[in-house]
Amino acid sequence: MGKITGKINSCIFRIVVLALLVYVGYALYKQFLYQPEQVPKQDSPTLRMADIIDGDTGELSTGDRVRYLGIDTPEKGEPFYFEAMRLNADLCLNKKIRLEYDYRKRDKYERILAYIFVEDTIMVNEVMVRAGLASVYIFPYDQKNMEYRRRLILAQIRARKEKRGIWSLPPPAPEKSYLGNPNTFRFHRPDCRSLRRTDKSRLLEYPSRDDFLDLGFSPCRNCKP
Repeated sequence: MGKITGKINSCIFRIVVLALLVYVGYALYKQFLYQPEQVPKQDSPTLRMADIIDGDTGELSTGDRVRYLGIDTPEKGEPFYFEAMRLNADLCLNKKIRLEYDYRKRDKYERILAYIFVEDTIMVNEVMVRAGLASVYIFPYDQKNMEYRRRLILAQIRARKEKRGIWSLPPPAPEKSYLGNPNTFRFHRPDCRSLRRTDKSRLLEYPSRDDFLDLGFSPCRNCKP
């Protein structure tokens, strides 16, 4: 029995010694031999907005086009198109800007998707909405920044209350109720063709389009509720 105990103790001693040797060897390696890769610090290049495409799109001095996240401005031929483009130019054209990205950096058209900041703290996306020259246009899977979503929605609520810009126009013909898809953040008229293949049990229903606008939902571009 004593011989067996002695063998066990000897084995434990060898394991402890081996562990200490490994630890000391690793410490010496870290101190004298291992040199971590030194990555030189690179300052972000100064970005400048070289051209304005429309109210929610610009072109950087790098040649990249940038689409402003979370908003949508009137298209050419629609009311307030030129006003939105002019405000975008006043805010950004030939100015130094800072971009903040969200979940996805580029869309399928290779445009950069970003929140645009001038003077470092002024969010252009929010200013456009607050002026009533852009509406909130959320893509839930691309926009994970809930604070920025909230800011845009609150800016739109104020612009609607004050009937600024696009919110001064007469609203579309009303429905008795509207259906909203929480997966797309779009709301529709009940008979909209976009809902034909949608499980309507998963949709939200409210009596007023204002209920959906208050949540940051956008009108469907097909049925135009």
